[in-house]
Amino acid sequence: MHYSLDFTVVILNEYVSSYPQMHWTEWKDHVRKQMISQGDHWSMTTLSGENIWDCLDRNNIDRMHVVQWKPVEDTIYKVSMPIKD
Repeated sequence: MHYSLDFTVVILNEYVSSYPQMHWTEWKDHVRKQMISQGDHWSMTTLSGENIWDCLDRNNIDRMHVVQWKPVEDTIYKVSMPIKD
């Protein structure tokens, strides 16, 4: 049985226009608020999938646009992707 999870996906603001069908909000965490870099311009949205790869594939998100992600219920973001099955 397959089930769907919600994932928070963060991308650079410059890629938001690539996904106009999604609702993006400006995003910063407490660590990045102290940094001055390209990372100051990130946006996030919540999407569903069986796993992070399915989530990205279902929503046609380019993996190279993803800065970080996490299952919604997790508190810590991930910056690397798991091995794709």
